[in-house]
Amino acid sequence: MNAKAVFLDRDKTILLPQGGEKYIYRVEDFYIPESNIAALRKLTEHGFLLFVVTNQGRIAKGHLTEKDVEELHHCLDLLLKYHGVFITKYEYCPHNPRGSLSPYNVVCGCRKPKTGMIDVICDSRDIHKSGSWMVGDSDIDMLAGKSSGLRTIQVLTGSDFDSRHADFIETDLVDAVSRILKEDEKSY
Repeated sequence: MNAKAVFLDRDKTILLPQGGEKYIYRVEDFYIPESNIAALRKLTEHGFLLFVVTNQGRIAKGHLTEKDVEELHHCLDLLLKYHGVFITKYEYCPHNPRGSLSPYNVVCGCRKPKTGMIDVICDSRDIHKSGSWMVGDSDIDMLAGKSSGLRTIQVLTGSDFDSRHADFIETDLVDAVSRILKEDEKSY
């Protein structure tokens, strides 16, 4: 049986920057509103698998390491599990062709808006793409979702412009989850 899934961008979608930070590198750089945690829990309660797909091209620029990203994901995972939210898998792209650190400064197939991270997950699991979603704050998230055959929701917590590639535009993750559950109800 095909599983339905929600693919989530990480920064400025689930995690919000704290203290004027522009980029999220460390645990102290972000916070997660309790309402976001509750919204994610609703998705799992309604049978959605949750996946995080995030570009981390600052690795290629030497600003952080893969270990830094993995430690942040581990911390995030512990926090979410404590609140009953289970992320099935975290995928990140360390590449950026404008970076200076080899072997990461290459053009790849995983950096959004390309679909490599989503493809890896869908290929390893029986995902019902037309019943699944991409939620993110940027146009590249919407392009990756559309190109993968997912429905898309842009949240405005990280962007001040509307993506023409979004199926829906919502204020934040809480409203995006409400939209997903409403649309899912229509499907069945």
